[in-house]
Amino acid sequence: MTRLFGILFFLNSLISFAQGHIFTGVVTDDVGKPLESANVIAKPLEGKTSLKFAIADNKGRYKLELEKNVAYEITVSYIGYIEEAFVRESGSTISNYDFKLRSSGEDLKEIVIKHDFKPVIVKKDTLVFDVNSFANGNERKMKEILEKLPGVEVDKKGIVTVQGKKVTKMLVEGKSFFGGGSKLAVENIPANALDKIEVIDHFNEVGFMKQVSDSDDLAMNVKLKEDKKKFVFGNVEAGAEVGAGDNGFYLAHAALFYYSPKTNVSFIGDANSIGKSTFTFDDLMRFGGGVSSFLSGRKSLSNLSSFTNDNTDFLKKKSQFSAFNFSHDFSSKLSISGYWIFSKVFTVARIDNEVEYLNNSSVDFENKTRKGDNKAVLGIGNIKIDYSPSNKEKWYYNGQYQASNNDLNSVLNSITNLGSTVFETINKADNSSVKQYVEWHKSYNTQHTTTFVVNQAYEKITPQNDWFTNEPFLSGLIPLIKDENYHVSQVKRSEVNSVDALFKHYWVINNANHLYTNIGNNFEKSHFVTSEKQILTDGTINDFEAAGFGNSIQYKLNDAYVGVEYKFRIGKWINKPGIYVHWYQLNTDQQNATNTISKILFQPQWNSDYEFNKSENLSFTYKLENQFPKADQLANNYTMQFYNAVYKGNTLLENEKYHAATLRYSKMNSYAGIIWNGFLNYSKKVKVIRNEIRLDGINQFNTPILTDNPETNMGFMGNVSKRIYRFNLKLKANLSWFEYSQILNDINTINTRNNQSIGFIFKTAYKKWPDLSIGYTKGFNEFSGLTKSKYQTDAISAAFEITFLKNWTYKLDYESLKNTDNQNQSNFYDIANTSIFYQKKNQPLGFELSVNNLFDIKKKNSYSFSDYMISQQAIYILPRAIMFTLTYKL
Repeated sequence: MTRLFGILFFLNSLISFAQGHIFTGVVTDDVGKPLESANVIAKPLEGKTSLKFAIADNKGRYKLELEKNVAYEITVSYIGYIEEAFVRESGSTISNYDFKLRSSGEDLKEIVIKHDFKPVIVKKDTLVFDVNSFANGNERKMKEILEKLPGVEVDKKGIVTVQGKKVTKMLVEGKSFFGGGSKLAVENIPANALDKIEVIDHFNEVGFMKQVSDSDDLAMNVKLKEDKKKFVFGNVEAGAEVGAGDNGFYLAHAALFYYSPKTNVSFIGDANSIGKSTFTFDDLMRFGGGVSSFLSGRKSLSNLSSFTNDNTDFLKKKSQFSAFNFSHDFSSKLSISGYWIFSKVFTVARIDNEVEYLNNSSVDFENKTRKGDNKAVLGIGNIKIDYSPSNKEKWYYNGQYQASNNDLNSVLNSITNLGSTVFETINKADNSSVKQYVEWHKSYNTQHTTTFVVNQAYEKITPQNDWFTNEPFLSGLIPLIKDENYHVSQVKRSEVNSVDALFKHYWVINNANHLYTNIGNNFEKSHFVTSEKQILTDGTINDFEAAGFGNSIQYKLNDAYVGVEYKFRIGKWINKPGIYVHWYQLNTDQQNATNTISKILFQPQWNSDYEFNKSENLSFTYKLENQFPKADQLANNYTMQFYNAVYKGNTLLENEKYHAATLRYSKMNSYAGIIWNGFLNYSKKVKVIRNEIRLDGINQFNTPILTDNPETNMGFMGNVSKRIYRFNLKLKANLSWFEYSQILNDINTINTRNNQSIGFIFKTAYKKWPDLSIGYTKGFNEFSGLTKSKYQTDAISAAFEITFLKNWTYKLDYESLKNTDNQNQSNFYDIANTSIFYQKKNQPLGFELSVNNLFDIKKKNSYSFSDYMISQQAIYILPRAIMFTLTYKL
């Protein structure tokens, strides 16, 4: 902690305070009705003072923080009203002025402001931020701009939220940027290329579908400066380790962009050994999607998480990444866009675990050290054709090919009360998939619109696992023959074909009543195969098939459905109840069993949305859903999972049934400088598939069963942020409660998991001050079942950035985590990174000296628990890296 106090003292000494003058008022029309979201702009009439702005709240109130002894022209603009202005002279004591605007007699589509700056424009579903009103000119990447916009946040994974809602589509000049993922955009688009940031709620690519599609997508559209709209821009970086280090750290990065009215091209390339990932798991799932947004519930089987370890929790990590994105408008009716991605990641990891296995009447211990190296290669190619025969008709075709390869070699040393065993494991997997869909949308008139979608996908996954050890293992669970050394080989193969189709008709009866009709069919056919065998020292084969191992299951699931949704408005309250009838047919055929299930199930749903005003909203959703088991859960022979676990499916499983509901509240009060966001979710399973566990020492046998024992899961995420003078204070909370039943060694136990975290972040919010943020989060984690376990976490974070001598920028970020268990034993780590950057404005060349893992911390410690184990974990991380980097800005 002394490190943190030293850092904070240093940072605090660099901040000076200034005093401003608060100017308030109310904006109404000529009959006294408040004009919510009116733009209020204070333009200084002298000196180099920056422009000030405010947005009127739902009561028409506004608040400006003006500099002392500066004259301002204060102008108010609002859709359909005549602009008015008031001049506040320098030294004036006037602190309040009310505006009454007169109607212009015209139905304007947007606010027109005569000034060069338009800080924020509020429309029905759109916020427009003028970048120049928030930037100080020292920002390098888009991420640094977004962090200064009110209500906008960017986390470490590059995920962007606006007023608590996640951005799901990222656009540049109205076109998808690398499939719509946010991380590649925020960390690569240069800040000096940005002109405006548009945030569009309920986004739909098809303009005439917006009224009826009820999309929950939130899009962010980047508008480029005029001189970047037909221009090559971007930057390149190259860095190497300096000092006495012998780790050979390096960094090379390029982000190049070309935009023109008809053709857009982007290239991102990266190679580094400092643990930096260019894209996240969220981006990868978007790239790996290839599924129409009108279809839900289809999940990819590919496990590609090894490409997105966006951290430094490795002894070594080398990454190579390249991505190419293009779009071209051949005519006003036809455009083609696409991207390709290549990623190669090599890692070396070490993890130490101390594990307690909780049997019904005893506790077994295992200390294990795992060292492993992994090479993962991924390639994705995607193309999309957009064809519009008219402004009332739209066609899309999207095709994607994906291939990946994973090679993992690891050595595990397991020490129990029975002795020590060393396992060497080799895992290899070659995966591929082809996905494509066609969409057709047609608007016949203002009342009738139709959508037709067909989605096809093929995935092939072929992992192979080999375990080598000098001692027998999984005694009583696998049929080993005694040998000098033991080698067990396993092959798995999964092939999945799916075809989904949907026809939807939208009938707009009138402005307050809509009726939507849905007819669809989802079909899946898969083949799942497993085999295990022991390869003896003399070369003979001990096939486990005779002992009940080895699976070969043919799986078919067809879901035909019809549904009706009725959307109606009562004042500000919009409701959309719906009822769907599904006819499910499940057929499985395997070695010794054929099973058929046919069910007709009703699935109601309800969406409700209440808009108090333009900046306050409450929404509610509810669904009753059914989920059928997958092929591997129904495969009724044994298969190995790990060196200490065997799994057996259950061919008699049927569908899970559960209720799911969410409640979301958001409010932004610009007058008070406060933003509220809350998200409450609730789900209850009344038919549950859960593994029944047999535990013998550290060995586990799992098999799924269908029970009527309910599972209840509740969670709350919320935050409130308040501007206090020239600071922002944000309070946040994340609470969850999960209750379920678990059968362990034939005894049914009710388990509960409670996790709570509460915290705050305090940040400066004034362009002339250094950027400083300090955060603290307290976590409480508790498990109650066979035994009671709990631990607490104390997390502290701090970040500081200052520009001095015009061209120098210094950055420092710090985080620490303390874990304390229920015996009051603690572990602790803290990590800091720092850098100093130099670049003259309007000059292309810059350089940076940076230090990652400043304190040269060797490992991170943590606690975790599950149904039957408590674990203390130590993950070894990259050592300190001192890097010198040259940057060239195009």
